[in-house]
Amino acid sequence: MKCTGRLFRIWCLVFSALVLFSLSASVVCAAGEDAGVKGLWLRIPEFPDDAEVDEFSADEDGEVTYIRSIDDGRFVLGIFRIPAGDEMTPEKLKETIAESVTNRGGDADDIEFDAGAEDFAELLSYPCLTAEYEIGEDEDATKFGVIGVFTHKYVFLVQAAVDEDSLDDYSDRTQVWLEGMKLVGGAESGEEKNEGGEGRGDLFDDETSDNDGKTPDFVAVVYSLPEFRGVSWHIPAPGEYDLGSGFGLPNDSVCSVAVCPGYRVTLYQHSEFGGESAEFEDSEEDLGDLKRWASSLKVEQIEEPDPDLALAWFEVQAENEQGFEEIEPAPKALKTHAERIKRFQAAGEMNWYGTTKDAERVKLGGELIGIFTDLGVDMSNWEANTFAQMMNNFYDWRKDLSVWDTACLILNVDPETF
Repeated sequence: MKCTGRLFRIWCLVFSALVLFSLSASVVCAAGEDAGVKGLWLRIPEFPDDAEVDEFSADEDGEVTYIRSIDDGRFVLGIFRIPAGDEMTPEKLKETIAESVTNRGGDADDIEFDAGAEDFAELLSYPCLTAEYEIGEDEDATKFGVIGVFTHKYVFLVQAAVDEDSLDDYSDRTQVWLEGMKLVGGAESGEEKNEGGEGRGDLFDDETSDNDGKTPDFVAVVYSLPEFRGVSWHIPAPGEYDLGSGFGLPNDSVCSVAVCPGYRVTLYQHSEFGGESAEFEDSEEDLGDLKRWASSLKVEQIEEPDPDLALAWFEVQAENEQGFEEIEPAPKALKTHAERIKRFQAAGEMNWYGTTKDAERVKLGGELIGIFTDLGVDMSNWEANTFAQMMNNFYDWRKDLSVWDTACLILNVDPETF
């Protein structure tokens, strides 16, 4: 490992927050962008190309450590990947960070958690957490920023460390670097399923694209509502995406599909690519009878994409980040349902599942339909049992939202409106 004494001191602090990660001790020096990483990977393309590679290691279990630094270690950036599992939840990671900060003489109460979690979750289409804290005092203080990304197959941890006296020099650049993060595919070998595909073709290769520097970041998008609305999952590359590994939406929630020219999306009724299937080589804004049906999918490149057509498609989809549905709740309805809305806002995933039975959740689904209908939301396509099932699906996907916020997410309406 090539590093200065100061860099080593900084990363002793960084690694202290990774006790649970049990990162591999083997070190393989490497050069080049994300060298040697197989499978789904979190890239930060804007980070300087000439940044020094201080450590790179990867093992057969999928654990990866990749640390780079600039300006003789004044700013250090690490990306760590471990296979996803029950032992590393967002709450467990928060506990680990807090314990580490305390052990290093910091104050865990001063850690600012989740200030940017929502923004990064929207950027990457996966649940995220963030943490900001400081260790040390005065000229020896070091600022840390942490982003945890929880995909179905891997947990990614991004850690940035900067000396306190250099913070002003890096704050703006750090924002640019982190806002440019993206999940991409890498080369796979053997029989291991490729969550990210085996490369995206010349059009999608950052090194070879000549489209004025514009490089598409995804080759297909699926949406949770018709007409390319609702929660979206930008699929970065060809590959196999199963509900239990790499599937970026709740089960049975796909309602519309956007496909880049030159590619094919195949939806499967069941997980592990079972049951009936349906192929799409063109975008489909309403899947009709196939809405809320798919539990796995495959993306294939069927021909070399025409650069102009593909880039035009990409730009439309990149701008197709639909906002919330515009509604103006009737004041009378808001007043009538105010108390019940507050109860739904205070209830979480455990209240939805908890001790309730299927019939009780269906009843709650019907109650939510009635409230939203009175508030002016079009609920004509929902029934009590289907809405309750979709609530189940969304809570199986992410568990951090209230019952009210989850219902709003399903319907693509702004919870702040109420």
